[in-house]
Amino acid sequence: MGLTEEQTRKNLIDPILERTGWKVKGHYVKEEINPVKSKFKTKEYIGREAGIEKGVDHFIDYLLLDEDRSPLAIVEAKKTSIDIEKGEIQARTYRDDIEKQIKIKIPIFLTNGTNWYYVDDLDRRRKILLPFSQQDLHRIISLMKQRKDPANVKVSSTILNRKMCVEAVKTVLEHFSDGHREALINMATGTGKTRVAMALIDCLIKAEYVQKVLFVVDRISLGNQAKEKGFKKFFPESPVCELNEEGYSSSARFYVSTIQTLMSPQKPRGKFYEKFGPGAFDLIIFDEAHRSYYDKNNDIFKYFDALKVGLTATPSSEETRNTFDLFNCDNGKPTFRYDYDSAVRDKILAPYVAEIIETSVLSLGIEGKKLNKELQQALKQQEEDPEKFQTPGSKFERFFTDEKTNELIIREFVDRCYKSDDNRPCKSIFFCASVKHAESLEKLFQKLYPSLAKDVKVITSDKSRYMDEVKRFEKRDSPRIALSVGVLDTGVDVPEVMNLVFVKPVMSSIRFWQMLGRGTRSLSACENKEWLPTNKDGQHIKEDFLILDFKFGDWSNVMQHKLNIFKQKSSGTDAKTRIFLEQVDALEKNLDEKERKIVEKQIRDTIKEIDVESPLVIEKKNIITKVVSSKFDLREHVEELRNEIAPLLIYTPSENAKVYGFISQCVKLFDCIKTGNKNKIAKIEEFVVERVDSIWDKNLDAVKQKRNDLVRIQKEQFWEEITFEDVDFLVREISPLMIFYEQERKNMLKINAPDIVIDVKKEIMKVKEGENYSYFVNSNKLLEKIKNGDGVTSKELLEIEKNLRGLNPRWTIDNIQQSQDFILFLRGLLEIKGLPDPQEMIKWEFDKFVMDKNEHYNSQQLKFLRMLEQVFVRAKHIELKNFAEHPLAEGRPLDAFSKEQLETIVQKCNELKWK
Repeated sequence: MGLTEEQTRKNLIDPILERTGWKVKGHYVKEEINPVKSKFKTKEYIGREAGIEKGVDHFIDYLLLDEDRSPLAIVEAKKTSIDIEKGEIQARTYRDDIEKQIKIKIPIFLTNGTNWYYVDDLDRRRKILLPFSQQDLHRIISLMKQRKDPANVKVSSTILNRKMCVEAVKTVLEHFSDGHREALINMATGTGKTRVAMALIDCLIKAEYVQKVLFVVDRISLGNQAKEKGFKKFFPESPVCELNEEGYSSSARFYVSTIQTLMSPQKPRGKFYEKFGPGAFDLIIFDEAHRSYYDKNNDIFKYFDALKVGLTATPSSEETRNTFDLFNCDNGKPTFRYDYDSAVRDKILAPYVAEIIETSVLSLGIEGKKLNKELQQALKQQEEDPEKFQTPGSKFERFFTDEKTNELIIREFVDRCYKSDDNRPCKSIFFCASVKHAESLEKLFQKLYPSLAKDVKVITSDKSRYMDEVKRFEKRDSPRIALSVGVLDTGVDVPEVMNLVFVKPVMSSIRFWQMLGRGTRSLSACENKEWLPTNKDGQHIKEDFLILDFKFGDWSNVMQHKLNIFKQKSSGTDAKTRIFLEQVDALEKNLDEKERKIVEKQIRDTIKEIDVESPLVIEKKNIITKVVSSKFDLREHVEELRNEIAPLLIYTPSENAKVYGFISQCVKLFDCIKTGNKNKIAKIEEFVVERVDSIWDKNLDAVKQKRNDLVRIQKEQFWEEITFEDVDFLVREISPLMIFYEQERKNMLKINAPDIVIDVKKEIMKVKEGENYSYFVNSNKLLEKIKNGDGVTSKELLEIEKNLRGLNPRWTIDNIQQSQDFILFLRGLLEIKGLPDPQEMIKWEFDKFVMDKNEHYNSQQLKFLRMLEQVFVRAKHIELKNFAEHPLAEGRPLDAFSKEQLETIVQKCNELKWK
């Protein structure tokens, strides 16, 4: 039987109000207030003690007050067994009574103690995790009183100077104006995402939509960029708080934080983000952080009630379905998109030219028996059998290193890279496999090209004051070549970068496009043009940038991510959840009573560790209480355990990964014992015994105390007769010792086999057109005429030109004619091949329709018509006014022809069909 409303309020609702700063018996919480007879303007609150007039009076369960004791919000409470939404009509009636007096539509909270809903002044209801604090409600109502339509706010020209960026901001403002609360902006790296975010914040502040903003990133460098190049630059008067374990403030206006900081555990419980209430921010911007590994369940997104904007540079085709759902995007389309192809078409970004390089070692790997005797002997000295040794190139700089391959990489780079006038490589970034790899490349540069020694620097986060080196790379002529591991992948802006060198496989599409973005800045963004190459006229240029993509086995970074061949792996299930699900699976086996109790105890012990006070768990508190009770047979609740409880295990204390890895193997034994799978038991035995052997010799008290147990585990008899009790023993008694386990690490093999380039493929970026382009080409009726061979008139050509300009402002007849015939261009769009030259076709038509039928023309007139033919073939259309313009005016047509004759000529020209 469920709780009564009174019990619900006392046991569930009151503690949650207290938790968010509302003292239920204090000055700012009033219970059972009569909204009909209270005088809200003068703050005279009438309760039940004044008596009840039937049919007239009704009572607000809780009225939350501001510091000046004016109304802030209503809390409508229902008992746990009732759908809380049923209380909404009552609460709105109470709010209307208050609004009549104070002219303000205060917010409503609806709750049954387990679930909470928030109804704003526009009557939009949404689920929240906790009620808002007094401070946050005060701010929300202040904004509500002054709020304007954000769609009407002018975008700051100080922050934005590109039409495309203004369009991005206006699109999101209109989106919010229409009542939406989430938006996703997909913009290529280098097109101004940070500025767009700042302009959006500026507009929403001017519209009194927001006061407090949280900017969430997944890397410190992106946080620094948002703080220094965003908030401090465009909002210099407003304080910015950079959140970390030491840095915390509740009074700043702008906050910048990594997702890792927000998700970090706090003592005695909870996560860092819980230092803030759910209503603490009006706007949260996620810069790629919405898909972070560190917040796989999107807890930040769920916890805070705010406008939310996602910023991503990843191509939309590679965005996950979850991302679009998270930001409520329809049909897998972001709220605004400006992709890399569009930016290249508009000359805002530079395209890439990639050279995909295959070398013998990296592509084919190394086979020991094919090495010379000297190299085979080197393998033997490293305890490898040359006859059996074989390794793929994909393990380069992870399992083995080859100095000859690294030398080849450097020589290929120096031969192929863009260079400045002084014959030094232009600004270049090597994406290295490891710190050791970067350091070995630096030494080889010094050995092979001593003159470049001062131009090469390792930039890795393990170096002290490494950001100083980053700034030198950004601002100074030297270093020119940065050997980076992670630091320069994203968040660093060096527009002059001309060469990117990939010497490791990059599996993440997000990371690859961020890396590629280091080279995409165009010439206009470059302040130090002397670092760039020059053309034959001596002008500094950046028409594209070079990617040297060394292929590892079959893996080419450019081809995999360009073609979207590689599908992102899901982040997978964590070890604790895998253990739990394995235990739940065991419940469904044919267990005897003893076995069932062992498994059930393990499951219940795990569930008891869940932090039931976490805001994200509170609504599941009832089911947790039920399943941990020994009264219930867990076999009857298997689906609830899988679907309701398993996802909550992320809210349990984190422990040593080696311990969980050990337990995850041990619990598989439950199934093996019941199915008699001896082969699998043998594999798990090997796994367990190897770890027991490893800790055996450690002179530690914890290990000494378990010596006899460890001896027993290493005996065959233990494994031949293994029972559920033995598995439980491994989990409870032996797994804690795994914190002392250290896997024997082999040194990286040094092979130094000779290496050569076996293939180079050049991949020039082909700019893809957008969806509007595809729709236009496939659906335009006039283009269909050309495709069907019917042709179009000059007037219809102008209509096609008008539509094309809408897709790309540079697509005009005049612009296109400078490089190719406009009709050939249209044929290319339609993929029409094999037709005669359009200029020859139209000349024939011109002769037939304009000249052959006018045998009475004199020589002066015929001479002019030849000139007209040349102009018409190029311009594709003619009007009467053109006869008074250069070059036709030079033929004095008004002297040679009457007005009626010229009108006929124009008519005949415009009747000709272009095919």
